[in-house]
Amino acid sequence: MTTTGGARVEGTREAILDILRRRRVVSVAEFARELGLAGATVRRHLDVLLRDRYVAVTQVRGYIGRPRYAFSLTELGAELFPHHYVRLTHRLLDEIVALQAGEMAGRDGAAVAGLVFDKMAERLAREYGPRVAGTALQERARSAADLLAGEGLGFELEVDGGGDVLLLGRGCPCLRFSREGHAFSCDHDRRLLERVIGAEVVALPRAELPGDFLCGYRVSRSAAESAPPAPRAG
Repeated sequence: MTTTGGARVEGTREAILDILRRRRVVSVAEFARELGLAGATVRRHLDVLLRDRYVAVTQVRGYIGRPRYAFSLTELGAELFPHHYVRLTHRLLDEIVALQAGEMAGRDGAAVAGLVFDKMAERLAREYGPRVAGTALQERARSAADLLAGEGLGFELEVDGGGDVLLLGRGCPCLRFSREGHAFSCDHDRRLLERVIGAEVVALPRAELPGDFLCGYRVSRSAAESAPPAPRAG
């Protein structure tokens, strides 16, 4: 049973949420195969999860005939899993403990938080950069997203008509430090993705974010082709 703040999800719907937590974007047919249920049964459970705002749905482009849809976990749905940010929290605590008195001098709370996120992003980039697989832009972006998902930093990957890769997120701890009306992106995440993927990453403006995504980044194919290889260990 998955719970949070009095909310309760059991049985098949809990299994659907767990699949989304592990695989990020899933179709009705994929749910049906994994759960051993009829598509109509899966849709009924998804309707309830959509109503409760635990999942989001987007239409998959490129299909002829009946529209196809893909489902993903929302930030509210992710909060049903109590360990979603545990590893990330431990990393933040490590960086806070390692701060020197001189680094905090003259900084307010928001500035100290920014410094901590900067240090964590640098550490993650050093750790994961050498482990990113692939040479093509999409391969490297997918590998980076998969690695960072284990830290609680979840990004969904889309490729636009021009071949640019979009990395879209619904939840980021940095956003909790943002004030109303500020940019819907986190420059710490942007720099982290840039270093790990090995190509220029640009934050998307709010108007370009699809659906209920809270932040998004574009990695252009031209920038990736001209960028030097990402640093490797050793």
